[in-house]
Parts: sequence; C-alpha cells; structure tokens
Amino acid sequence: MASNLLEMRRTAGYRSASDFAEAQGIPLSTYARYESNPDKIPMERAWQLADALSCTIDAVVGREEPDPARLRGEVQLEYDSLTSEARALADEFREFVLQKDARIRARRRREEKRPYEALCYQYEQQMLAEARDSAAFGEVVSFGSVVEARSAFLTYLQDQAAKKRGRFSTKSQKLIDDQTIEKVMAAWDYTHGELEYVGMSVLWSSSEHAVAVDYDGPARGGDGGISE
Repeated sequence: MASNLLEMRRTAGYRSASDFAEAQGIPLSTYARYESNPDKIPMERAWQLADALSCTIDAVVGREEPDPARLRGEVQLEYDSLTSEARALADEFREFVLQKDARIRARRRREEKRPYEALCYQYEQQMLAEARDSAAFGEVVSFGSVVEARSAFLTYLQDQAAKKRGRFSTKSQKLIDDQTIEKVMAAWDYTHGELEYVGMSVLWSSSEHAVAVDYDGPARGGDGGISE
C-alpha cells in the first residue's frame, strides 16, 4: 500500500518526498505519513493528490494499482518520444532548472526566516536588558547552560505575548502568538548553541554574521554566561 503513492510521486518526476510535499503545500511530516499509511489520508487531501498525480483516489489510498499509461502525462510521453540525444539535452536543461529552483527556494526560506531572526534578537536583548536592570549592583546576569538560556527566553516570550493580549484575549489570538513564538524559538535554536572547548562549555550566539561566545565550565569562578 505504501509503495503506490511513493512510485506515483517518483513517476511524476519528484525524486524526493520533500519536493512533492512543498509543491502541494503539505508539511513533510504529514506527507511522509501519507506514503506510509495511504489508507489514512483525509478525503480532501486524497482528491488533491489524485489531481496532482493524474490518478484515481483509489490508487492514492492503495485500493487499486495505478494505471502506468495514465500516470505518464503529456510531458512524459513527449519526453519518451524524443531521440536519445534530445533526451540528454532535456536532462541537462532539467538539471539546470532544478539547481536554479533550489537556489530560489533557499533564498525564499532565508527571506521568510529574517523577520523571526530580527524578533529573536530584539526580544533577547530586551530580556537581557530587563534582567540587568533588576539585578543587584555587582550581580552578573548569566545562564549556566544553553538549555537554561533557551528555557528563560521561551518563558519570556510567553509572558510578553500574554501581556500584549491582556485579560480579554481570544483563543485565536493565542494560537497566532504561539505560532509566532514557535518560529522565533526556531530562529533562536539555529542562532545559539553550546560546544566543548578545552574542557569548558562554550555558549555561542550569532546575529547578522557576527558571532559572540562566552565561556562556562567547572573551572570558572562564577556562573557561566550567555552571549548578548
């Protein structure tokens, strides 16, 4: 059952599940479940996949074998009719288009991430500034590990979102805020980290190509720090 959707997707020209899932606007994890358990695909999605793959819903959900002749659309049939030399040229052009498409997709992903990277930097600096303002004179504001720093930042974002919503917040607004927090935390995860260096834990953070590190380890006199 699982092989039907997999083979139809490959026949349609999608080598990877991620490319096909992205083309259909379906999360990769969700589409992967469809290929593993096609009988669990919701009807609306089954129609969508059947239209995309030029097959029947029964073929999508594994109730019948797909018709190979039907799966080979007009473009594929035209390709099959080409001479070997022309197919080689078509393959070269397809490879060029795929590389170009990959660069376009990568650029779009970077553009989509930038606003959340900016929010991450903004709220982290705000959190650290408030922590410094509330600290006693001579007290160092720091975190012992990247896990502690992440937990503190997540709590800070949740508190800020709750304050912005106020007492009369709606479930829909909280859902939107939670989705924003999830994306900001994703930005935090790939701009922060921890590694071992000569027996010490190094907490690092990066922003706009600038990288800062603080050192933390058992030999330190005080608490470890997090980059600002």
